[in-house]
Amino acid sequence: MKTVDIIYFVEHVARELDIACAVKTIIERDSCLSVEIASITHHIEETLTHFQPRVVALPYCVAIHEAGLDKIVARWPAAEYVSLSYEQVLGQAQKDLNSPKDEFAKKYVLYHAWGDFFAEYLQTHAVPPEHIYINGNPSYVLYRPPYADYYGDQRADLAQQFGLDASKRWVFIPENYGWAFFEDHMVRARIRRGFDPQQAYEYRDFARDSMREASSWWREAAKIDELEIIIRPRPAIPAQNFIERVREYAGDLPARLHFIKHGTVREWILASDVVVSSYSTTLLEAAVARKPVYMMAPQAFPRLLHAEWYALTDQLETQQDFLAAIAQTEYPENWLALEDWLTPLMMSRGDAIANIARMLTAKANGELPTPPPLEIARQLERLTAARLYRLARKRGWKLYQNALAVLGIKTQDQGWTAHESDAITHEEITRRVARWREILIST
Repeated sequence: MKTVDIIYFVEHVARELDIACAVKTIIERDSCLSVEIASITHHIEETLTHFQPRVVALPYCVAIHEAGLDKIVARWPAAEYVSLSYEQVLGQAQKDLNSPKDEFAKKYVLYHAWGDFFAEYLQTHAVPPEHIYINGNPSYVLYRPPYADYYGDQRADLAQQFGLDASKRWVFIPENYGWAFFEDHMVRARIRRGFDPQQAYEYRDFARDSMREASSWWREAAKIDELEIIIRPRPAIPAQNFIERVREYAGDLPARLHFIKHGTVREWILASDVVVSSYSTTLLEAAVARKPVYMMAPQAFPRLLHAEWYALTDQLETQQDFLAAIAQTEYPENWLALEDWLTPLMMSRGDAIANIARMLTAKANGELPTPPPLEIARQLERLTAARLYRLARKRGWKLYQNALAVLGIKTQDQGWTAHESDAITHEEITRRVARWREILIST
């Protein structure tokens, strides 16, 4: 077993790996500490067996029994834990769903916050202020020098790789209709985590109705010859499931309607001419990149999804509005209001990536102590009624799915791979870190 100072877990490669590799580069450039990057969704047993870390950085932390954290804590009880909290701009419904729920999340974790607003949110859920470290939003920093140099001008390469016409105007649509794919048991799982039951089903209905209408918009947009329409499914939605659902809603799809899950939203935002989405925070990233932005609103937003920044975006409520907006030959500078709103909120602390590196360095050096979860790990060894219930429910659901498969009944769960693009190889990490060193070694 290899002793390492910091294990940095990644859930979604497209969302997190660039940041992880940049943080690793800075820490190892500026200190003698060692950092290992690993997937929290792939080959976790291998990681737990091969390494013994002093600090564990998690993509998020809601409760010990979420995202396999119980297995990690049970294996590494003497480590100290950090939540990088990759989702912080939350609508009303997500605020309860994503809040710290149990003793582990509230007492044993140091939280990285993008701004005062998230620090205040954590404190309302019993996280001590000394367990919160405000750094800014690292995703936004990637659009600024020197980090933006990592991406360069990739439009020509993306055009060649995916058969796109670089001379046309690119409309990038990173969708956010994940709840449209939730079956009843998936909705019930969110209710068990604290989601209001009525709002949970309202949310799913809204997502399905919105996606049904938006699918027809995308089909018609792909008929405009001057445009390339690039639809990007969410990281957690399998690409084939997404395409099949769009076809179900919109019928036959033009060959020029491109569904592309490759790469990060950053390279596509930087390469595109305009960014259109639903209520996805990728619109905020596009504003940081100073790209024209529009929000699709084919259905009125329910109160449960309300977020302050929606009012700062140009909203497209009809197919006619949508087609007229993307067909413009000159797009307006309509990102300015969003940029003005988010800059003091999430970019006021300087270089957020360097700040995360300093936070993890300080953590590894004992300067930001949180107690190791030794008692929590001992509790995990006990066979309680709650633990038996979770095991029984999980195994019972698997047996049920297997029985359906034997009967020839195909369900969404049987082919569902929420992390189809999230495996990480050592070679990929090495390649990315080498590229970051070229850019950051003299910074």
